[in-house]
Amino acid sequence: MNKRVLLVFPHFNSSAFYGDFQKVAPSLPPISLMYLSSYLKSKGLEVKILDGQVENMDESALSEVVRDYEPGFVGITCKTPMYAASQRVARVVKENFPGIKTVMGGVHPTVLPDETMKEELFDYVVRGEGEETLHELVLAEVAGQEMNRIPGLTWRRNGRVVHNPDRPLPTDLDALPFPDLEGIPLNRYHQVPDAVFVEPIRVIITSRGCPYKCIFCSARQMSGYRYRARSAKNVVDEWEILVNEHGGRQVIVLDDNFSVNKQRAMDICSELIERGLHKKAVWTTACRADQVDLELCRKMKEAGCALISYGVESGTQRLLDLIQKGTNLSTIRWAVNTARKAGLKVRGTMILGLPTETVEETKRSIALAKELKLDVCKFSIATPYPGTALYQVAMEEGGFDNRDWSRFSSQAGYTDFDPVYTPKGRTPEDIKYWQRYATRSFYLRPRQLFHLVRNIKNKGDIAMYWQAAKSLMLRRKPKGAAADFVSEVTTAS
Repeated sequence: MNKRVLLVFPHFNSSAFYGDFQKVAPSLPPISLMYLSSYLKSKGLEVKILDGQVENMDESALSEVVRDYEPGFVGITCKTPMYAASQRVARVVKENFPGIKTVMGGVHPTVLPDETMKEELFDYVVRGEGEETLHELVLAEVAGQEMNRIPGLTWRRNGRVVHNPDRPLPTDLDALPFPDLEGIPLNRYHQVPDAVFVEPIRVIITSRGCPYKCIFCSARQMSGYRYRARSAKNVVDEWEILVNEHGGRQVIVLDDNFSVNKQRAMDICSELIERGLHKKAVWTTACRADQVDLELCRKMKEAGCALISYGVESGTQRLLDLIQKGTNLSTIRWAVNTARKAGLKVRGTMILGLPTETVEETKRSIALAKELKLDVCKFSIATPYPGTALYQVAMEEGGFDNRDWSRFSSQAGYTDFDPVYTPKGRTPEDIKYWQRYATRSFYLRPRQLFHLVRNIKNKGDIAMYWQAAKSLMLRRKPKGAAADFVSEVTTAS
């Protein structure tokens, strides 16, 4: 067996996940695989990335890549809605190349390693952040050594699933090599169109982990609650490569929360200005509403930031407390106004269908998005991903369908299937309707239409927006209780 590794991002069926909005769905470089690749290469291994978001990955094409590359290991990343797609990749490998070891990683197998290992398709599960674990696994397998000394690994001993102790999360992120860009078709990826200011786009992660405990977030299963950050110099060294060597004109900062450490955020901005990168590329990021102030927002704007995203989540304080958001409506209003005063565009995210949420509270969330005069807003349906406190709430309530992972979509309102979770007193049709209504009533207003028109870059954008608008306008209204509130919401919002 050789040490060659093929890292695979399975083909993601965006038409199933995003439904009518598939044409405006984002696809971003697989940065977790890019980190794995660069780390393994730094240790002398050969690595290739195959991304099903942008590459053909039917059985024939996948088999051809594996046959030509001849890896000893195929590593497959998996988020919950991608589980069936990950199984298909492993099945193709095992049926056609039985000597290759298949390794699953990502948030879903990290949370559910036993369920994953029930499948004979997978030889190993790498739990959590996997750079060191995957490297040690490859070396041990090739050398014929026991696996019991590798932290973060789930494996089989005599047919029995064994979970080694968790691996401590890396703390010195500056020590990790920058994500591997070799062979990545960077110009084939795209952000959601209303958050794109200029192309090409590039992505960066400046920190890992988040100290907050929102009940709907599954990312903590991978990166923990301990916030770990790269230094400003290290971040901007990579930023400079993305812009100067790889043509990036918009950088998307993928951190869960850019502003946990205000001084570090300010230092990154100063470094960008000092190197002149603020004149070469704009950037976008996400922050908590209770961690920004006018000084930081103005510094971000000066450094080239075009848009800041806040997790607003709900228009009622009761629900913000229930989901353990740790902030309040007055702070959210202040943060939006502060960002706008600094000249930044503002994006908000809302979650509809939270536990115990009433229709009136759904309407308040929609109304708040309009009141805040957000430039961009994403309305999602509460989805209880495994490993979250929301998952436990849904299980305790009953009426929760967790049999088909492919249906775990926060965009179920635009699809042909029902949400996997519906709060008591509501119906799936009701929740789907209000998601569509929220998006339609928010975007089909003069202010938002003007923003979208300004973002049009070519004929393809016009066709894309037209298709999205038609899908929102032509969907029938719901039957039953949800229909009774249609006229009321217009007045409320």
